[in-house]
Amino acid sequence: MAYGARLESVLGESPRGFESPILRTHQQSAAPEHTIGRPEATSGRGGKVSTTALVTVRPRRSLIMTGFLSIAVAMVPVFGVLYWFSIEHHSWPAVLIVHVLVTLLGIVIGIRQLMVHSAVTDDELIGNGIFTPMVRVPLSQIASVDLVETYVGQTPESVTQLLVRDAGGRRLFRMRGNFYPDGALESIAAALPVTAEVVSEPISVAEFFRAYPGSAYWFERRPVLRFAVFVAALGIALVIAAWVMTILGMPVGFAS
Repeated sequence: MAYGARLESVLGESPRGFESPILRTHQQSAAPEHTIGRPEATSGRGGKVSTTALVTVRPRRSLIMTGFLSIAVAMVPVFGVLYWFSIEHHSWPAVLIVHVLVTLLGIVIGIRQLMVHSAVTDDELIGNGIFTPMVRVPLSQIASVDLVETYVGQTPESVTQLLVRDAGGRRLFRMRGNFYPDGALESIAAALPVTAEVVSEPISVAEFFRAYPGSAYWFERRPVLRFAVFVAALGIALVIAAWVMTILGMPVGFAS
């Protein structure tokens, strides 16, 4: 399925008055058969009741497992070769330090991923991303809730997009169904105080952004910047690889 007071809030044109060619059916989204959360209240000091989540959803656990396995599989051949060369040149401590740093980074990202969730409480819609802080949206600010099916790339498969906006049409919160279990977004929508508008006929992501201005994240609106970030990350990886090879006494570059 990318903040401040809102989940990457982007000022966009108000969609109110926009005559969309998409046929929309207003209906209350129903919660899935499985229970994701339930209301609870606990009494604290002085008898004060604390607010707890009515509904809480978390990303698919399979995503976390896939991430860990991908990192582990990638590290085995890379560091295996590095250790083999470094032991021969008596520079294995440098490789060990790099290995430990990469492992710690993976663990930190994994722990952060375990903390990602979205929830509806008595008075707020809250949620956080893997690299973003917790966002809190007062339920009183929510004016519209949309559940829209969008195609995944060029495939015939579709995923649900949950879009929450204020009275001015500005995005307050958005969730992408490809990161969450089936029925998770519908459970969040059903717990909100506004009737969800459901678009069951899938549309492309480009059509989704046109129909709901301001709903795109920064990296979705700036593909050139996204490519630049990828190139920068690749460059940093190459510099680190060259540095490690230099420490090991291995030749860097091609012989003339």
